[in-house]
Amino acid sequence: MIKYLLNRLFWMVPLLVGISLISFLIMHLAPGDVTSTEASFNPKTSEESRQKLRELYNLDKPVIVQYGLWLKRMSTLDFGHSFASHQSPVFWEEKDKDGNVTKGMIQEALPITLLINVLSLVLIIGIALPLGVISALTQNKLPDRSITIFVFIGFAIPSFWLALMLMYWTGVSHNWLPISGLHSLGAEKLPWLAQQWDTLKHLTLPILISGLTGLAGISLFVRNGMLDVLHQDYITTARAKGLPENTVVYKHALRNALLPLITIFGLSIPGLIGGSVIAESIFAIPGMGKLFYDAVLMRDFPVIMGILTIGSALTLLGNLLADLAYAWADPRVRKGVAQ
Repeated sequence: MIKYLLNRLFWMVPLLVGISLISFLIMHLAPGDVTSTEASFNPKTSEESRQKLRELYNLDKPVIVQYGLWLKRMSTLDFGHSFASHQSPVFWEEKDKDGNVTKGMIQEALPITLLINVLSLVLIIGIALPLGVISALTQNKLPDRSITIFVFIGFAIPSFWLALMLMYWTGVSHNWLPISGLHSLGAEKLPWLAQQWDTLKHLTLPILISGLTGLAGISLFVRNGMLDVLHQDYITTARAKGLPENTVVYKHALRNALLPLITIFGLSIPGLIGGSVIAESIFAIPGMGKLFYDAVLMRDFPVIMGILTIGSALTLLGNLLADLAYAWADPRVRKGVAQ
């Protein structure tokens, strides 16, 4: 197992470099750069000043040279500074000569996105697993058909439309929940417990949107997995031995039906950033999704590359953890990995 782990970690490095190279080249195929964006805000910007900006940001050099300079900094976890956000550090906080600390843009945004997605994942698991099990146990009956209709509605509803409808209903019509931002005005003056409650109210709608649009696929996956397992011979044998139905369903059937979900959750890590773009942009949540969206609009190459690199590293790490978890849960896989 340790040899397998070291081998996977070794190959993650060149794979991450290859992903970053492809991302860097594709990004530079897009028309315009940060100087074009700044010129659009100031029509009087001269070509000479734009050329000086290109030289300042090394945009006048060949693409492969730019990538080499970026890769050299990235090897020390230095993702550079933002072109468009007052030269803020992209990844981690920095101190200036006077001792003032400037937090990194990803450092501030990543915890928010992870919090929203982890809570959404808890919501998905808490609802999707029971729905999938009930649907499988009542196959072709009223509960199964009702859950199936609910699942297909969940697939069909666009997340942005559902977000707008919930914003109007809960925020505009009834004023139950805030519809934008992460904190209310003056929230920093509230007691600590009141601040946490205020943050939770702001996160309720983004978490609901991510959860409701994600549980449809998981519940259907659990249903199909349960139906496959319930028809296996060892389930028939367990019932023939007189084991209680709850033991057969939840200890033997569900445990084996959930094994493929480990892979699904591992592959869903890229969606932590990509899936957050819509929700965070609609609700004005300062997370990775909104940061990435704003960086693309501003042609802020260091921020874009920083987010793509972090997302790629999380994806590779998620796949590795999924493989290890699968080997831990399934003795057959664990034996194959050990060999």
